[in-house]
Amino acid sequence: MPSKILYMFIVSTILISQIALVGGGSWPRCESGCTANDVSISRVYLTAPAPCTAGETTSVELWGTFVVNTASERDCPFSVIDIYLNNNPYEINHVTWLGTINGAGTYERKLATITYTCGQEVSLRNIYVQWSASKNTCGDNCNNYQPSKCYYDAGPIVVPPPLFADFSGYNICLGGSIQFEDKTSGGYTPYSSWQWNFGDGTTYSGKTPPPHTYSSAGKYTVTLTVTDNKGIISSKSKDFYVWAHPVADFNYLQTCGFDVQFQDASTATKTADITPSISEWSWDFNNDGVADSSSQNPTYTFTAAGTYQVKLTITDSNGCTGSVTKNVVVSPAPVATAASNSPVCEGSTIQLTGGPDGMKSYYWTGPNNFTSNLQSPSIDSATESNAGTYTLKVVDYNNCETSASTSVTVQKKPQVSVGDDIYICENEKQVLLTGSNTGGPATYLWTTSGTGTFSDPDKLSTYYYPSDADIELGQVQITLTATATSPCNYVSSDSLKIWVSRIPNALIHVLFPNSPG
Repeated sequence: MPSKILYMFIVSTILISQIALVGGGSWPRCESGCTANDVSISRVYLTAPAPCTAGETTSVELWGTFVVNTASERDCPFSVIDIYLNNNPYEINHVTWLGTINGAGTYERKLATITYTCGQEVSLRNIYVQWSASKNTCGDNCNNYQPSKCYYDAGPIVVPPPLFADFSGYNICLGGSIQFEDKTSGGYTPYSSWQWNFGDGTTYSGKTPPPHTYSSAGKYTVTLTVTDNKGIISSKSKDFYVWAHPVADFNYLQTCGFDVQFQDASTATKTADITPSISEWSWDFNNDGVADSSSQNPTYTFTAAGTYQVKLTITDSNGCTGSVTKNVVVSPAPVATAASNSPVCEGSTIQLTGGPDGMKSYYWTGPNNFTSNLQSPSIDSATESNAGTYTLKVVDYNNCETSASTSVTVQKKPQVSVGDDIYICENEKQVLLTGSNTGGPATYLWTTSGTGTFSDPDKLSTYYYPSDADIELGQVQITLTATATSPCNYVSSDSLKIWVSRIPNALIHVLFPNSPG
């Protein structure tokens, strides 16, 4: 008997069947009443040289064990088999000539060789073997074949795909759990055992383990070992990563006004041999739980000075997150201020005052083409041309610019005039005095060298009422004095004289005739 490796074990032990069959194709089949007491087939089995690898071309052999009960040989034996792959017809009426069976004894004969892709299920159906008791019944390759002995089994005899342990899982971030799922295929079912090794010193026996949580980040080799119903063992190992979370961090710098520039300082964390990258940023500037920006380095304008809780949440390329919350102190924004000692009197000094202190630069502009880079410049001997609006622009060390303005008033000194001397007759009871001021604001006072009175001594225009003494004297000096209002400390005055003319007495000379002259 030929030596074979019985890898697939005995698939089935089949007794001789004496069945009336219908012929298939051009091949004869046993007729009704055909017996086979001279030869029996004790079993039909499958062999394979070695386990195969899924996807590779492989083959199995179908063998039969013939037991001959007579000393004479049995001639022209052949087999006809229908072959299916994955339940689809592959070859119908596969024929193999078996060779002469030489007398009493036990013989192993190969009934078929089936070549297929490893991983497919092979199904052998309608297994038919026939032989003749004498050569003269064989004909030419069984043409004119006489009724003879036969063996038949409808099958199927199934050759399953090789046992292939497999499972699914996924990478996770630290703190999560992996649900491993058995994906084993092939072999003889039902399987007898599943053994899991999670690579962290823990194991599990059973088809579906509970979700597995790892205590630390790292790369873990998970192995599943499956044993099928025939005791065949297959193992599969896969690597899974438990990713470390990234570390969120940021810095910030207040720029112009209440603008704050945020700078991401987060770092991705290496796990085993892989270093991810930061791929997403989410900023919450006002602590309301709503993302305000997805930029890596955003600028945000706060509404006022104060301390704000700012949260940054980052996501790396592995989908793991990290977050940090910091207190961000927003200082009062540098605001330019401009002031002066206005109003000032002409001829005095204009003092401009700028702020705040400690700025990078100051720049003043104003009337009469005034400019200065001093924080608080001054202008000597002010004139009316120096009056107007002065503007200060300040730049801080973040190159932020603000400006402010101040208005300067230059007050002229009063300059009063009362005009020319006035001449009146002694019978005039009042004199209109009209003064003028070509300078700045002032208070006024009319005075007299005589004893007359004024109707409005504190107005620019007034009436003077000469006294009898004034008239008797024939003249009086009138003075208008203007005293400047603040900020000027200045007095201006002017005088005139009122001259009083006498009215001549009328004399009537009467001449009488003949009177001496």
